[in-house]
Order: sequence, then structure tokens, then C-alpha cells
Amino acid sequence: MTIAPSSIVPFVGRTGILRRLETMWSKGKLILLQAPTGAGKSMLIAKLAESRPILYAPRCGCLGDFIDDLEPQVRLQSEELRIAPRVHRLAKALAKQGKPLIMDNVARVPPKVAHLVRVLMGTMPVWFVTRSSMPGELGHVWPYLFAFERIDLRPFTLEETRAFLTAAPFSGDRDELLAAGLRLHRLSAGHPATLAAIVAELGQRKYDLRTMEGLHLLALHARITGVQTNLRAYNRIMAGGGPQRSNIT
Repeated sequence: MTIAPSSIVPFVGRTGILRRLETMWSKGKLILLQAPTGAGKSMLIAKLAESRPILYAPRCGCLGDFIDDLEPQVRLQSEELRIAPRVHRLAKALAKQGKPLIMDNVARVPPKVAHLVRVLMGTMPVWFVTRSSMPGELGHVWPYLFAFERIDLRPFTLEETRAFLTAAPFSGDRDELLAAGLRLHRLSAGHPATLAAIVAELGQRKYDLRTMEGLHLLALHARITGVQTNLRAYNRIMAGGGPQRSNIT
């Protein structure tokens, strides 16, 4: 299962926390990985999956989606069964896997999914990847958090942002990109996915990053179009859309 475009967005500044997650994987811990949107949570899990086998559930807002995502990973077919027998069959199959179940995008988890997760917690490691651990945001799995070890994914430092800009695929003037490093660091709040989206935007339109007006326009356009839209465009360009001329002035 594809988790995130880790081959396109460079993995920078997360080696330490990756090693920590690998240790937690070995110990079979229950983990809560928390960070704001754009901080690179899914990219970190994708990198972990390159060296450690995991089960990955990207959707938990509906029991049917949750089951649909996991059944193929344990080689189960739906076989026109009702939800209840599928749940029991899936729970048994997951318990035999010997690897953690990583639930990404955990938010507003409904009661039925939460009940299944509670059952699974007794037989296997479960990880929550979420942007918030507040009760209203997390949903019905919130009461289980006492058993989880919390890991906060910190934003990039300025040095890490510059390392990201050095490593990111970019066909324009790299020196100009790096010269704008401090401004881009502040604009992205140190979040790698947001930073990648900004780099994508710089490949699409012309901005003068030496002025506040240029930065404000870049920030406004990023908010209007959305980070994920820009990131998808970035992926398409760098995966095979051909070289682009730099639009940094």
C-alpha cells in the first residue's frame, strides 16, 4: 500500500525521531504521534515502512472503510459477508500479524471503530497518527490515550529547512531558493509538507521573495489552493512532468 510520496519529498531532519519509532516498533508500544497538518507525519510513517513491516489504516471515520483498507493487507476477501462477521474475522487475522497497526489521520473516530480498536489493543500494538489529541477532535478513542506513549513531531529548525531546500527536486536557481530559506522557513512554519507545497508553487508562478508583498501573495495563494493540491502538482511535475523554469525573482 502506498502511504506517501517519500521518494519525491526528501526525508530530511527526521532521522532521530525515525530511530525512536523503530525502537518503539521493536518494543511493541502503543504510540500517539501528534503534529499539525503539514508537519510530515505520514511521510515519517512511510519512511518507517521502508525498514519495518506495518499494517496501515489511512481511514477511520467509517467502520466499512477501516475494514476495506485492512482486509487486503492480511489477505482477506469481503466475500459478500456482513460487517459483523468481517469484523470478527479481521480481528483474528490482525492478531496473528506480529506488527503494529498504524492508524493515520485519526480524527472523530466513531464508536464502532473505537470498539474494534479497543479489542485490537489487547492483541497487538496500535499507533494513532493525529493532528490533535483533544477529545472533540480525536473522537471515541480519546479515553484510551492513557495507555499510549505520546510523541510530538516538532517543526523543522532553520538549518533543517535549508537542508530540505538543498535536497528537494528543483530545476530552477538553487542559489536563489536557498537565499530565500529564512523567509520560506517562516512561511511554512517549519512543516515539510507545507514547504514542499511552497516549492511546487514557486515552480508554477512568479513571486518576488525579496519583498513582503511577494511573500504575502505566495502565502495567500497557498491558502486559497490548499497545501495538498500544490503537493500533488509538485509530485506530478517531479515524477515525470519534465523540467520547469524557476520563477523566483
